[in-house]
Amino acid sequence: MKTFENNRSIEEYLYALQQRNLVYNYDFRYFSNQIEFNYGTPDGWCYEDKGANGSINFDKSTESCIIKKSGDSSLMTFKQALHEFPRWKQMLLDEMISAKVIMNLSVAGNVSVTLSDGIDSNTIVKSGVGDFEVDVQLKINKTAKAVWIAIASATPSIVISIAKVYGNVGVVALENLPCIVQGVIGERKQYIGTEIPPAEELSLCQTPLELTNDYSRLNSVINNRFGKGANGNSMLIDMRGYFSRAWNNGAKVDPDAANRKPPGTGTIQGDHVSTVEQDIFLKHDHGLDFSIDKNILMGDKSSTTIINTASTSKTKETADGKETRPKNIAELYTIKWA
Repeated sequence: MKTFENNRSIEEYLYALQQRNLVYNYDFRYFSNQIEFNYGTPDGWCYEDKGANGSINFDKSTESCIIKKSGDSSLMTFKQALHEFPRWKQMLLDEMISAKVIMNLSVAGNVSVTLSDGIDSNTIVKSGVGDFEVDVQLKINKTAKAVWIAIASATPSIVISIAKVYGNVGVVALENLPCIVQGVIGERKQYIGTEIPPAEELSLCQTPLELTNDYSRLNSVINNRFGKGANGNSMLIDMRGYFSRAWNNGAKVDPDAANRKPPGTGTIQGDHVSTVEQDIFLKHDHGLDFSIDKNILMGDKSSTTIINTASTSKTKETADGKETRPKNIAELYTIKWA
């Protein structure tokens, strides 16, 4: 049996090549909330540092996610759920998961990489300064409720530059596998042949729904754009009965863009994606279809008339309606979560 430098057999590599990358946004290319709303966490990732002066952003020159730990000894965590896709239990339970983190430490300290399923876990700790490739594996428990990968440190002011994080089923983690998520989380889709969303999507044509903790990837993308629920997670937008309009983005095509209102219970307003404006009529004139009240005789002149000023111009009764609208077709709007 042929083996490679890491003592893995060709059969193990061939098995891994048939898998999918479980880490969404493994190279940090998606930052939906990077600039506008001062939320630098990459899509799909959960970042927490309760200390003062901690930060996270993206360095374009190295194409890496840069985490600067706060100056105290509180724990910083940077993690992602790997189980957030339909039928994950059939795919992951009782299987070996392998993950790799490629990172650089420019300040000496300890950084841990953990795979956990809520029952069992495996942690690798790296110390020092320089480039590191951290490999971690975990056999997922048969009764696991979730699977997470986490990068953590309590070293004050440590700087962690993370280039890539990827993982898959098998005993070797391979880069460049197609992602378990096909498409972009947060993408809106629409359907004309069904009223039931696919398993990877949630309906936007229903009573506003607060995301649960099983939708952490979508929650990181939306970032409370449509409001925050009682449990602190993002609300979905209620699009029932609404038309869509392309974002004005300073073009002055939408003359009231600066006055657009927040969606749902959100706070984002003005010329931004997802904001709402009510229907309105452009100022215009109608020809007056006035009536004649009566004739008045003017001596030896011909008769004249008085205009009934109470008369108004209106639509014909057959055209009266409850709204102004173009011809339209009702569609199911959804948002992608996996």
